[in-house]
Amino acid sequence: MKAIIMAGGEGTRLRPLTCNIPKPMMPIMDKPVMQYAIELLKENGINDIGVTLQYLPDEIINYFGDGKEFGVNIRYFIEEMPLGTAGSVKNAEGFLDDTFIVISGDALTDIDLSKAIAYHKKKQSISTLVLKEVAVPLEFGVVVTDNDGKVTGFLEKPSWSEVFSDKVNTGIYILEPEIFSYFEKNQKFDFSNDLFPILLSEKRPMFGYVAEGYWCDIGNIEQYIRCHFDILKGLVKVDIKGEKYKDGIWIGQNCQISKNALVSAPAYIGSGSKIYDSSEIGPYTILGKNNIVSKDATIKRSVTFDNCYIGSKSQVRGAVLCKKVQMEPRASVFEGAAIGDDTLIRERAIVKPNIKIWPNKVIEASTVVKSNVIWGGKFSKSLFGKRGITGEVNVDITPEFVSKLGAAYGSLLKADSKVAIACTNNGAAQMFKYSLATGLLSMGIEVLDLHRMPRPAVRQATLFFGVQGSIHVYIDNENSEKVNIVFMDENGLDIDKGIERKIENSFIREDFRRVRTDCFKQINHMDNSIEYYIRHLVNELGVRSIRKQKYKVVLSIKNPMVLNIVQNIFQELKINVKLYNEFNNILGLKKEVIESSSNLGISIDDGCEKAIFIDEKGNIIRDEAYDAINALVMLKTTNLSTLVAPVTASSTMQEIADMCGCKFVRTKTSQKFILDAYLKNESRITRREVVDSYLMTLDAICVAVLTINFMAGSNLPLSTIVSQIPRYYTAKEEVKCPWNLKGKVMRNLIEENHSKSVDLIEGVKLNFNDGWALVLPDADEPLCRVYAESKDSDELKKLTDELLKRIEAITLE
Repeated sequence: MKAIIMAGGEGTRLRPLTCNIPKPMMPIMDKPVMQYAIELLKENGINDIGVTLQYLPDEIINYFGDGKEFGVNIRYFIEEMPLGTAGSVKNAEGFLDDTFIVISGDALTDIDLSKAIAYHKKKQSISTLVLKEVAVPLEFGVVVTDNDGKVTGFLEKPSWSEVFSDKVNTGIYILEPEIFSYFEKNQKFDFSNDLFPILLSEKRPMFGYVAEGYWCDIGNIEQYIRCHFDILKGLVKVDIKGEKYKDGIWIGQNCQISKNALVSAPAYIGSGSKIYDSSEIGPYTILGKNNIVSKDATIKRSVTFDNCYIGSKSQVRGAVLCKKVQMEPRASVFEGAAIGDDTLIRERAIVKPNIKIWPNKVIEASTVVKSNVIWGGKFSKSLFGKRGITGEVNVDITPEFVSKLGAAYGSLLKADSKVAIACTNNGAAQMFKYSLATGLLSMGIEVLDLHRMPRPAVRQATLFFGVQGSIHVYIDNENSEKVNIVFMDENGLDIDKGIERKIENSFIREDFRRVRTDCFKQINHMDNSIEYYIRHLVNELGVRSIRKQKYKVVLSIKNPMVLNIVQNIFQELKINVKLYNEFNNILGLKKEVIESSSNLGISIDDGCEKAIFIDEKGNIIRDEAYDAINALVMLKTTNLSTLVAPVTASSTMQEIADMCGCKFVRTKTSQKFILDAYLKNESRITRREVVDSYLMTLDAICVAVLTINFMAGSNLPLSTIVSQIPRYYTAKEEVKCPWNLKGKVMRNLIEENHSKSVDLIEGVKLNFNDGWALVLPDADEPLCRVYAESKDSDELKKLTDELLKRIEAITLE
C-alpha cells in the first residue's frame, strides 16, 4: 500500500514561527512534525510514500531526500500553484495504482492506521474518513455518520450554531484510485468541500472510522505548544529523540548540564545544549539543539528552536523562541509570545504576553513591547463577538486599538473604496468614530461621515450612498463604559464570519499597505444623512391616507436621537404624539394607550432594532408577534413574493406567507443568509429593491411607520390585523453546556432522536407532529439555547422539559 503526505501548507496562523520554514518542518522534540508521520506510516507497513509540496519545497526535500535514511521510499510532487487538498494529490495519480492513504504532514498522531485500513476494506468503501471525537470542533471539519458509520453530512470549520457532532475530520483518508475520475488535473479541488459532497450526493459508499489514539493538528501556536506538552505527559506514543536523563527528562547527545542547575520534569533538552549554574529549566520546557541557558536564567513551559541564547537572569515564560534568538541579561518574554528567527532582545527589555515579533528584529534595551513589532501570528482571542466588537471604553477598546482596526479593515478594500462611519449621540462614540476614520484614511480609503445616526439608518445610508462598507460605533445608554463597533457590508448587513476572520488576521499581522501622500482621500461630511433617511421612508408611505386618519400615538422611546427622528416623521404625517417617559414600563404604556384612547403605543429600544406595539385595545405585541406583524407588513407593502425566515422563527411565518400567496423559505439566522435567500428567489424585481425591502425589516422605526401605513391603507385597527395572524405557543430556554461537550450534545441529539424528522440548517431542529424544538450551541457562552413551539401549551412544556433534561443528561455522562 502507498501513502500520500500532504506537506504544502504555509502555516500562516503559526507565523512568525513559519516565516522561514514550511509548516511540516516545524520542530517537535528536535524532529520535524512530518517525520512523525513518516515513522507512523513505516510502523504500519507503508514504505512507499509520495509527498505533495508547494511552500518552500526545498526545505523538505533537502531534509528527507529519497527517504532511505528513514527506512522508506519518498517521491515528491510539487504544485506550481495551490490546487487544494484533492488537486494536489491528483498530481500523484500515476503513483497511486491501488488503495492508498492520505495523511497530513503537519499533524501529530499515533492513530493505528492498520485498523482504519482494515475497516475501509471491510466496508468496501470508496472513501473512508478517519475521525476523532474532540471537545471543541470549531477549527475542524465536523462529520455526521449514521449508526453503520456511513457519512451523512459534514461542515468545514462550523460556528457553534452549526456544530452537529463532535466527530471531526483528521485529514487522514483511505481512498480508492477511482476518486480521480471526479475531477481533472490542475483543477483546484478540495476533498472536504468538493469531492466528498459529490460522493455523498451520488450515494457512493463513504464511511467514517472513529479512531482511538492521539491526534492534534498544529494549526496555531497554542496547539503547537500543546503537542510538546502532550508528548511529555505520555499522551502520545512517539519515538522521542534522546535519552532519559532522569524520570520525565530527556536529553540529546553532548549536552552539558551544571550540577547546580535545576531541571524539573517533564522536560526535553536538545543535543549540544549547555545549562549553566543556578539556572532553572522548569516543567514542560523543550529546548532545541545547541541552546545556551546562562547563569540564573529561568525557562518555564516554553519551547525554543535551535541555537538560542538565554542571558543571565533572563526569564522565558510560556513562550516560543525560533532559531538564533538572543536574550541579553535580565530580558523577559512572557506567556503566549512568539519570537521570530535571528531576533535580538536587549538587556532588561520586556516582551508582554501574546506579542508576536517577526524575524531579524532588535528590541532595544529596557523597552516594553506591548504590541506586535511586525507582521504575522494569531491573536489570543477573537476580536468579534455576537454583534461586532465589544469592550470597555479606554480599557479593552482604546483610540489606538480602534485606529489600527480601521486600518485592518481598510487594507482589505481596494484603494478607491468608500466607507461610511457613524456613531450614537455620545462623546466616546464620536472619539472612536474618528479613530476609525484615521485608520481608514491611512489605507487610502475615502470616508463618509454620516455623523450621528442609529444603526438601522446607517444600513439604509450604506445602500443609498453606494459605499463599499460602513461602521457604526454605539455606546449603550444603560452602560456608558461599554462600546460596540459593528461592521457592515455594501448591502448594509453585518459582515459575515469570513470577513470577520480576514479583519482579525489583518489586525494581528499588521501587514497593511503603505499609501503615498498623493493617494490620501478625505473625510466627506454628509450633513443631511438623517434627512435623506426620513425622506426615503416617507416616500414609501401613503401620506394622505395616514393624515386623513388623524392617528393618536403614545411613544416611549428613551434614545433622544431615535425619538427626534420619529417625532419629525410623525409631525409630517400629522400624527398626534403623546410621550410616555417611564421607559421599560410596558404595563404603564398599555394603561396610557387605553386611557388616552390612542390608536397605538410604540416602545423602541435604544438600538432602534426592535419595538413593542400596544394596540388600541391594550394588547401587547412583542417578540414573535412583532416579527409576525413585521413580516405581514413587508409582504403587503413591498413587491416581494417570498418570505425568508431564520430557523428560529415561529411557524406563524409560514402561515403568513401562505395568507399572502408567497413562497416560504427557512435559512440560517445570519443576515447574509437571509438576504441571499431573498435574492435567490426574487427574480422579478431589482437587487436594490430586494435589499432595501429587507433592510426596512431590521429597522424598528420603519416597521412602526409602515405598520401605521398598512393600518391606514386597509382602514383597519391594529387589533383586527393582529387577530388575523395565527399564533403558536413558543418557549426559549438556556441550558448550561461546557464548551468541550457541545459537539457531543449535538451528535447525540441527531443519533438518538425520535422525532418525525431532523433539520440541520443551523443547530439541530427536531420536528414533531404538532411542533418542533431547536437546539443552538451559543458562540460566546458555555450554554445551548433551546427554542420550541407547539399549538398546545401543555405539549410545549412537556417537549421543552424533556429536551432540557436530555441535554443535561448528555453533559453528565
